[in-house]
Amino acid sequence: MFMAGFGIRERTILVDSLIIVFAAYAFSNYIFLFVGDNDFGTSSNFFLYYTNWSNILAVVGAIASLFCLFKGIRIPKALAIFKLAATLMLTVTMLVVVFVLAPTIGWHVLFDLGGMIFLHLLIPLLAIVDFLYLSDMDPFSRRDVLYSLIPMMIYAVGIITVLLIAGNDDLAPYPFLRIHTQPLFATILWLIGLALLAYGIAYGYSRLVRRTNPAVKAG
Repeated sequence: MFMAGFGIRERTILVDSLIIVFAAYAFSNYIFLFVGDNDFGTSSNFFLYYTNWSNILAVVGAIASLFCLFKGIRIPKALAIFKLAATLMLTVTMLVVVFVLAPTIGWHVLFDLGGMIFLHLLIPLLAIVDFLYLSDMDPFSRRDVLYSLIPMMIYAVGIITVLLIAGNDDLAPYPFLRIHTQPLFATILWLIGLALLAYGIAYGYSRLVRRTNPAVKAG
């Protein structure tokens, strides 16, 4: 009987609320370190991390989605594009951690209870579920997909600018962003590769959601 009454509305509230709560826990641990095994928790360069920005976008998207839900309105196109941007950024975060950072740095960056398991794994998975199955929004065009890449491009330009101004790689949040110590072509290849990956993910989601999300089908 309980599950029968647990429809899309209730699932959306649960998923979006978990995104907000998990992010609040992880970000709070940056400050208070109540779980002290978070290697990134002592970093003073919070806003340099792509992971943090992607999760911030997810939280904003979740809050806005809940607002629309409680107001009884369909998610506006601008918010839908924003949610696509957050979902693709979180997916890139998860893939980079699983296939690049964890094998080279250690698997604690994925499973650390100080916050990384939430920011690198659970929130990305929740955001994917929310986008593909729950969000009440209209279908996406190819132009919408391109718009969804803007937040990631802003981060890329911003972090490279910071590193260029710093004149060294001391602030580089990830090994592949050590632009001063690695060959220029390596940096270019990384950026091109991540950009193509992001577009492929965003485009894939924009097509897949037409099959998985009843609300998008109805749009």
